Amino acid sequence: MLMLLVCMPGGVLAEDTEETITEPEEEQTPVPSNPVIGLLYNGTVDPESSISVTTESGSSYTIPGNTPIGALEALLSAGAIDKLSIGDELMEKKGTLLLHGIGNLSSGDGNGWYVKVNGERLEDVVLAETMGLSRYTLKEGDVVLYTLGDPKGMASDSKAYLTVTIGMIREVEPEPVKEPSGESTPDEETGESTPESDGETEQPAAETERVSDETTEEEKPEKTTNGSQEILYSGSMSLPSGTVTIETTGGEYDIDAATPLGLLYELLEDDKISALNVHDKAMKKGGILILEGIDDYQFTGDKTWFVLVNNALLKDYLYDTEGLNVYKIKSGDEVGYYFGEPSEPADAAQAKLVITIE
Repeated sequence: MLMLLVCMPGGVLAEDTEETITEPEEEQTPVPSNPVIGLLYNGTVDPESSISVTTESGSSYTIPGNTPIGALEALLSAGAIDKLSIGDELMEKKGTLLLHGIGNLSSGDGNGWYVKVNGERLEDVVLAETMGLSRYTLKEGDVVLYTLGDPKGMASDSKAYLTVTIGMIREVEPEPVKEPSGESTPDEETGESTPESDGETEQPAAETERVSDETTEEEKPEKTTNGSQEILYSGSMSLPSGTVTIETTGGEYDIDAATPLGLLYELLEDDKISALNVHDKAMKKGGILILEGIDDYQFTGDKTWFVLVNNALLKDYLYDTEGLNVYKIKSGDEVGYYFGEPSEPADAAQAKLVITIE
C-alpha cells in the first residue's frame, strides 16, 4: 500500500542537522508560518481509484484517488502526514478542490502550495477543468512534487516540500446497479422483466428533460457570425491613457486604462458592450481583479473568460503581473477575450471579443 522511502520532518538539509533540531525544536514547533522545514516526505503511494475528501467547509466529496489531492488523502490515511486542509470555494464554479495546507503549514505570507507532476507545474486554477488538483489524472510512475513557497523558485529554497511517486492504482469494481425493490418483487413472481424497463423508462425521461433544458440554454446565445462562435466586438482602438474607475462586486477601483480591463471599460463607455462584471475576490491577496462576465456570458463551472495578448495567454490567476487590471497593453497589440475553456484553442470558445490597438 504505502511505502515510505525517506521521511525527514525537521531540518532543512543534511548539514548542521543536530544544531537545527536541538535549539529551536521544542520552542518553535507551534509556529508554522515562517520557519523553513524542508523535506516533509519522500515515498511511494498506491492510490485507490476513488476516495472521499472532507473540506474545511465540512462538505465531503468523492474524487478520483489518482489525483494530487487523492494521493495526499492516501498519505493522510496512512499517517505519513497528520493534517490536510482542502478548500472547496471553486468546486461549484470550476469543479475542483484547492490545497490550502499540509500538516500545520498553510498558504500565506507570500507563499502558497503548488504542485508539479514530472517537473511540469499544474495550473490548477486557470486550467481547473484539466489541471485541477482533484481532477488531474495521475499515472503509475508519475512523480508529484508539493511545494510551499515561490512557484518560480527552487524546491530546495522553499519553506517545505514533499515528493510522492505514484505506484499501482488499485481499481475498485463497480457496484451492481440496484433496482427498485418495490417494483421488482411482483415481476420476479411473474417472471416478466417489465419492472426493469419501467425503472429505466422513468430515469431517462427525467434525464431527457434536463438535457433538453441545458441544450436550450446553451443554444440561445448562438447568434453567430463566425460558425458557432459569437463575436461580441471586433475592431481597433487608440491606446488609452490615464486611469479609469472600474466598478466591481466589492467596490470601485482606479486602474490603468491601458490594461485588458481598462480597454473593456472603454468599450462599455462607448456602448460597444452592454455589461461588464468584475470580481475583486483576488484584490487583497494578489492585487488583481477577475473578469467574471461580458454581456450575457457569465462565469460558469465549465466556461470562463480568458485573455490572449498577441495569442499568448495571460495567466492572471498565477502571476499578479499578468492581472487583467495590471498587465500593460502597448500600441500594435491584439487583445482577444474568449469565453470558453482556456486549455482549448481560442477558436473553440463560445464567444469572443477582439481589439487591435493602434
